[in-house]
Amino acid sequence: MGIATPNIMGDFIKTWTGECSAWECDGLGHLNMRHYITKVHQARQMFFIQLGLIEAFKPEALSTVRVRDLHIKYLGEARPDNPLYIETGLLKLGDMDIRLCHMMFHGDGRMAATIVETLEHISLRSKMPFPWNKKFRDSAKPYYVEQPQPSKPRNLSYDTKPQALNDSELKKLGVKQIGTGVFQPHEMGLDGSATPQALMGRTTETISHMTDGYPEFLDPDYHASGKSGALLEAQVFMNGRAEAGDGYKFYAGLVEGNSYTRKLIHNVVDVVTGVNLFSMIGDGCLFDLKARKLIKASDAQVAALQKNVVKGLTV
Repeated sequence: MGIATPNIMGDFIKTWTGECSAWECDGLGHLNMRHYITKVHQARQMFFIQLGLIEAFKPEALSTVRVRDLHIKYLGEARPDNPLYIETGLLKLGDMDIRLCHMMFHGDGRMAATIVETLEHISLRSKMPFPWNKKFRDSAKPYYVEQPQPSKPRNLSYDTKPQALNDSELKKLGVKQIGTGVFQPHEMGLDGSATPQALMGRTTETISHMTDGYPEFLDPDYHASGKSGALLEAQVFMNGRAEAGDGYKFYAGLVEGNSYTRKLIHNVVDVVTGVNLFSMIGDGCLFDLKARKLIKASDAQVAALQKNVVKGLTV
């Protein structure tokens, strides 16, 4: 990202406080992945306001920030009515980009999730990145922090470079299309493109169709016994612009599976052009909804997974 962090580190600052509402939860009974990011969306904005960019998120803004990629780890379930808060710090500042770390906590101080994201400083006229000015760089100095160990990747890597496979490339690999739809006006950000939470929401909306990654979903007794699947960690890449009224296709494929985790890769492409809009790699597991804990897969379940691996599939 071009510029090293300074030797003197500051503290995380509180950027959002609220709760997990029942309407934000999914069939697993906990905060849906889309809404972790809607809360971080506010925390991000508050952080930049604290740095002096007080006009950056208003309709008449000339410039703002846009998410390029993010990494999220789910560390402690957030369930209905749980109080939550987010603290944010600055990890790196480049010529035209910035990396932030958001730490989400339960009201009692237990960690709920961590989100590390890379953002671009963009002109709202050209929609292209441009450099930070000296005033902003100076205002950012007190906000540098050391990255906490819990926020670092477990089974994923910051070195991953998205390939952004297009529609024809995904079809050639044999990746299954499991979802489709159209982006709506309320899902757009200030720059007129779909937000990360809108795109991550497509993953949630298609999870019951991800039977290559979760063959257990084909067995009605599996769900009836109070079992499902859950996401432990994910990496998201914003590869293109999706605007209101754009149709999309959602592709998902399994790339790896063992007794404890299974890795799926999701790609969202434009239904007309075939261009890749969004890619995500997720590390998931089996989950017992009654015991609220992860389940180890049997040898038979792992063997069933291997039959569904898509060779060559990438983000």
